[in-house]
Amino acid sequence: MRNIRIHLNSHARPVRAIAFDLDSTLTRPYLDFRRLRQQLDLPEGDILKWLAELPPTKKAHALAIIAEFEQDGVENVTWNDGARETLAAVQAMGLPLAIITRNSRASLVAVCQRLDIAVDLLVAREDAPPKPDPACLHYTAERLGVPVEHLLMVGDYRHDMDAGRAAGAMTVLLTNGQPPSWPVEADLVIERLLELLTFFKPHPYRTTT
Repeated sequence: MRNIRIHLNSHARPVRAIAFDLDSTLTRPYLDFRRLRQQLDLPEGDILKWLAELPPTKKAHALAIIAEFEQDGVENVTWNDGARETLAAVQAMGLPLAIITRNSRASLVAVCQRLDIAVDLLVAREDAPPKPDPACLHYTAERLGVPVEHLLMVGDYRHDMDAGRAAGAMTVLLTNGQPPSWPVEADLVIERLLELLTFFKPHPYRTTT
């Protein structure tokens, strides 16, 4: 495996694999979770944790709402700014890639088919305890055959950062140009995905001016 390093917090650290979040990371921000919460009558709290505690009849109804919500995301999905180029660049570097999402496997696979995304591993909520649980990061590192501390987690939300930090992975927060309203704890903060490539050594991709 090639000796790929990334500059984080003034230190060059080895990277053996990269895990990307899906919604608002690889794909352009679209899903309106406030609308979903209104439909579920759940003003706050973790939706998936809440879902797991529902009785069967209510769970089935909630799952139907969530499935429709995710299908809408599939039908309206587009690449996020610079995401296609970023994936191509890190794949050219020889790094194994994963996508880790709280979405269903069906919607994850559908998005990958629509955007023609091919990575080494897809991790949906059915595959491992979803973020912010660090188990999905450990599962990813094990499946890719890399130490979790050499796994880079890239995402746009606190669940991504919390899961990555708890697992001992490196973390990169993508803001999409919108400063988060919650305390940020990440090894690196970027506004656009293409910025990520400038922190690798050697620099794998340069934009033209």
